[in-house]
Amino acid sequence: MGRWIAIGKVPGWDDLATFTNELKTTAKWRLDPRTTITEVIALADGRLLAECHANKQEDFDAWLQKTGWQVESVTPIKHVARTGEIWKVG
Repeated sequence: MGRWIAIGKVPGWDDLATFTNELKTTAKWRLDPRTTITEVIALADGRLLAECHANKQEDFDAWLQKTGWQVESVTPIKHVARTGEIWKVG
């Protein structure tokens, strides 16, 4: 299973209420049994980061398009380190 990170902007998501409304329900994150948006981070400069686990990037690309992302980049994730745990992806 691959992982990707997207950087970009979504109009209105700099507002916490809109951000919450758009992402609150599980259906917004779990696109199908093999595709999950695991995290969306709003940066202070107005850009967003989103991480996706999926079989193919096209599934993530479809979610980005559906949610109105103005995508700067989508990049595969190679390695991950979180709270002392480190692993290779893919």
